[in-house]
Amino acid sequence: MSGIDRVVCHESEAATIIASLSGARLLDVSVRPRGHQDFEGTIILGRVERFSPELDAAFIDVGQARGGFLRRLDMVGFEDGRAPPAGMPLLVQVSRDPTVDKGARLTMNLGLVGRYVVFKPHEQEVSFSRRIEDPDVRGRLAAAMTAAGAGEEGGFTVRTVAATVAPEAVAREAQGLTARWESLRARALASTPPATLHAEPHPLLRVQRDHGSSLAEIVVDDRNLGLRLRQAIDSAGDRTSLRVVDGADGAVLDSFDIAGQIETALAPRIALASGVELLFEPGQTLCAIDVDTGAAGTRQGQGPRSPLQANLEAVDEIARQLRLRNIGGIVIVDFIDMRGPHDRNQLQGAMAARLAEDPVPTQVVGMTRLGLMEITRARRGAPLARALAEAGMLEGEGR
Repeated sequence: MSGIDRVVCHESEAATIIASLSGARLLDVSVRPRGHQDFEGTIILGRVERFSPELDAAFIDVGQARGGFLRRLDMVGFEDGRAPPAGMPLLVQVSRDPTVDKGARLTMNLGLVGRYVVFKPHEQEVSFSRRIEDPDVRGRLAAAMTAAGAGEEGGFTVRTVAATVAPEAVAREAQGLTARWESLRARALASTPPATLHAEPHPLLRVQRDHGSSLAEIVVDDRNLGLRLRQAIDSAGDRTSLRVVDGADGAVLDSFDIAGQIETALAPRIALASGVELLFEPGQTLCAIDVDTGAAGTRQGQGPRSPLQANLEAVDEIARQLRLRNIGGIVIVDFIDMRGPHDRNQLQGAMAARLAEDPVPTQVVGMTRLGLMEITRARRGAPLARALAEAGMLEGEGR
């Protein structure tokens, strides 16, 4: 897999669908039901409703139907064991959207997100994305951040994309986020809780913010959204091409065969080029994946020459499908039996390398005594099939 270089967005009466691609290959799909308000990232001046000693957490009035849930480990300024009293105003950020039966998950470890850095007002250090490994790059970025005053009025997390631009651009953004925080803090002091002080933009504008420096093209079928994107692209100085197409019937998803690739991601069985097949069996607690060579060699082309080769061919597609289907939790992969530990180590290393490209935390736990590979992937929203079903966008045979 490689990075996102193209994004296609379809706005319908049912939902907003954002497809991210590398070339013409679909990497992931975001589905937001129309009318669904995305609170994640919102910064709110809330008011403490009550503190629960049993849960070691506080319930916060954030202006929603249910109070938000703030765990002690997500509090700032109460490390000595004190509990925030009822009625106390607190500045919090939504870390997880509310559900039908639960309020939003909150944190006091606030973060203002930019393209290159995240400003952390309650921290004092500069940290780096684990994907920025070059010590020389880290040194140049650290020097630029120090010159910009980082660590004096808050800390920063330097994002991966910062390694590809001039350190001065990163420092300028850091200064801009610091100024935004000062404005937000002033508004908080003048507001009566609950009050929303900062909200994340439309999901497509977030994609543009995070990936705009490497995006070749954005395609949308909504003119109003296209105008907002044009302004954002011009403001950031990106070279991204913006294409607005007519029609709200989803025809935009036919470009690059996005609809067909989504269909494949909804199917329980996928055939690879050599005939090796992957069988996905998602469950409530884990997802099982079986690698089968039964059809290899019966299709056009030749089958793999060895069990290791067949398994390595499956690795790339399994990593892609985990991301595309948004499968979270425990994943068990039943690969084809191999000769010995050397082959298993090579397979495990290949899978770990592919999973490292997933923006959602994913890792290979290891191989069981039965030769099954254990993988964990953090849960981030609903799986693709459920998200489409909740948006009313599955018909007939799941299409």
